[in-house]
Amino acid sequence: MLVVILLGFLLAILSIPVHSLNSERVGNWLSIIPLGIFVWALTYLDRIILTGYVSETHQWVNSIGISLSFRLDGLSLFFVLLISGVGFFIYNYANAYLHHDSNKGKFFLYLSLFMTAMLGVVMSGNLIILFIFWELTSLSSYLLIGYYHNDEESRKSALMAMLVTVAGGLFMLAGIILLGIAAGTFDLNIILSTPNILANSGNSSLIAILIIIGAITKSAQFPFHFWLPNAMAAPAPVSAYLHSTTMVKAGIFLLARLSQVFTDGPIWQPLLVSIGGFTMVYGALMALTNTDMKKVLAYTTISALGIMVLLLGIGTTVSVQAAMVFLLAHALYKGTLFMVTGNVDHETGSRDLSLLSGLGKKMPYTFYASALASLSMAGVIPFFGFIAKEILYGAAFKSPLASGLIGVATFATGVMFTALAFEFGYKIFLGKQSETPKHPHEAPFSMLIGPVFLATLGLIGGVFSEQLAQPLLHHSSSQILNVDKVLQLGLWHGFTLIFGLSLLTLLFGFLLFRMRSVVVNFSDKYSLNSISGPEKAYQNSIPALLKAAKRQTEFFQSGILRNYIVIISMTLVALIWIMAFNGGGLSMLSFDGLTKLKWFEIVFVVLMLVGLANTLLTTSRLTAIVSLGMIGYGTAAIFLYYGGPDVAMTQFLIETLTIVLFVLVLNKLPKFVDVRKGLLIKIAFPAVAFGATMAIILMWVQSLQVVSPLKDYFAQNSYLLAKGKNVVNVILVDFRGLDTLGEISVLAIASIGIFTLIKVTQSKQ
Repeated sequence: MLVVILLGFLLAILSIPVHSLNSERVGNWLSIIPLGIFVWALTYLDRIILTGYVSETHQWVNSIGISLSFRLDGLSLFFVLLISGVGFFIYNYANAYLHHDSNKGKFFLYLSLFMTAMLGVVMSGNLIILFIFWELTSLSSYLLIGYYHNDEESRKSALMAMLVTVAGGLFMLAGIILLGIAAGTFDLNIILSTPNILANSGNSSLIAILIIIGAITKSAQFPFHFWLPNAMAAPAPVSAYLHSTTMVKAGIFLLARLSQVFTDGPIWQPLLVSIGGFTMVYGALMALTNTDMKKVLAYTTISALGIMVLLLGIGTTVSVQAAMVFLLAHALYKGTLFMVTGNVDHETGSRDLSLLSGLGKKMPYTFYASALASLSMAGVIPFFGFIAKEILYGAAFKSPLASGLIGVATFATGVMFTALAFEFGYKIFLGKQSETPKHPHEAPFSMLIGPVFLATLGLIGGVFSEQLAQPLLHHSSSQILNVDKVLQLGLWHGFTLIFGLSLLTLLFGFLLFRMRSVVVNFSDKYSLNSISGPEKAYQNSIPALLKAAKRQTEFFQSGILRNYIVIISMTLVALIWIMAFNGGGLSMLSFDGLTKLKWFEIVFVVLMLVGLANTLLTTSRLTAIVSLGMIGYGTAAIFLYYGGPDVAMTQFLIETLTIVLFVLVLNKLPKFVDVRKGLLIKIAFPAVAFGATMAIILMWVQSLQVVSPLKDYFAQNSYLLAKGKNVVNVILVDFRGLDTLGEISVLAIASIGIFTLIKVTQSKQ
């Protein structure tokens, strides 16, 4: 599995070189890799059916329990097949769609990076590794959505998608960390195999909420849904891949993967049912009031994702199985319809549903694909969408949580889906041909392979569902709740209530389709599609965020050196005191080691205080420099008295050199300004706090009983090994010679830099 991930990254690296060699067929050549991954995944099907799952672990950061762990079971295999299988068609589709684009190689780099990230998400066997790949999907999708970077709308849409999903990812990370702490491991194999692993955790509800926030931001659930319609600014291949089959399904995968961990908790099911149910209806309503083909598909995707979240929230065996069946049906027909939309837009120059009609004769293969996908979306027998709709209705009306309300909402959503399906399968291609910006004609062959195949597969999958889809879907759903009930797929179960609801869905859907112009006009009249709610809040928050960031930058990056020193010192003081109180506070201090003050110590301290006061109060820069020197010489005298002649000599030399340098540049300094008004007050507290903290640290260090073998080693061997009588010098020159050499090198480099600046300044003058 690691090889597959590395192969995906290699594909991304090779995208631009392959484009340089063969720009005409770059997508066709690169599509071999996702096809190979699809075939590789199929080889594991029988093994997973027999053993349950296959794992692979490589050591990485053992100290914190993070390993490159991968897990391939029925659920992850299902997603791998979707990602790689649809990916194969998207590569070929994009090659023709971006035929004249000189940056096509860069596009395939982004696309390959995204595909690899998604594969990493679904195959991760460690929560931390899952999060890393999760964030990589956000980054790569940002690049794909903003591919047309010269367009302001694309840039804004890409930023919106990234900010929303990354923000959700941070909540998810917090949940993952808390989950790992509560479970004692980040290994998914252990977490999923241990029943009631959070039974003794008091944070189970909080963890569930954090995980859900991360999932619903990625899967565009209300109130974080608004980024998905705006992401339609991306090229059609991006919309078809990211927003119908892969990225938005990452949140669904996460909820499905962790369902058995949280299902028994008090918050998981009610929260998912509420969010999913509302999003399901809201998304369908918004799709019904739009006329842009991409936005209609985007909102129906939001609604479909809401259905999946709802089904996972219901948490019964039937609902979980329905979620997997519906996920497959949605991937087949929605991927097709996105590519159909791309074909129509590419060849006619328009994607406005109200202006398009009669394109069937000019675009027969596109019409074929759209018709089949629309019939599956409407749930017409014998398409796979019909099977998905029937099992969906069965799960909704048998829900233990508000079955009546959920059933009615699901039925209403199905009616709206059917009405929109008639738009794509009937209105666009039949009737009188409309005038379009470009003369309509059929799309190139590479842009037809994907939609035609996926649409046909929706029909074949319905007819032969028991043979083709049932084994994989059963094992994928069994990994969610660990149930043994066999998933039953079939086209005919008799004249049941569910079958009657399916017929009513078609009838009411057709009637709603005939009335859709009234709905659109009503929406336009009352501005139902105007920017409001969560999206408005987002747009208002961005200027506020930028303003806050500007103020923060101006505060921390003021260009004034003393402000930097104050900020750094106060941060250090705060950290020290936090650590001190967490470790026992001031009780650790001991004053036993302090000696009584001697008269000469008092003299030194008084002289230093006089120098300090004179430095702060004088109006003469020369006097300030000399007074500052008094403080340095007083410090050196104290070092000398307490047996540190080397340190004292160093202090004397540095202080003398500093005074000399200040005096030399005295005439180059700006006019002396009286800064006593207000400034001394501002810096007095930080200075006193820092000094007091350092003094307390010294007293605390003095009270410690440090037993170090190095002290005895240096004392015994300084003369024997280095022939030096001064231990300090021996340590600096011999035992720590490389450290000293490094310090000297730093000083030398700084000196060269100063000399260069002086020479440059002189040459300019």
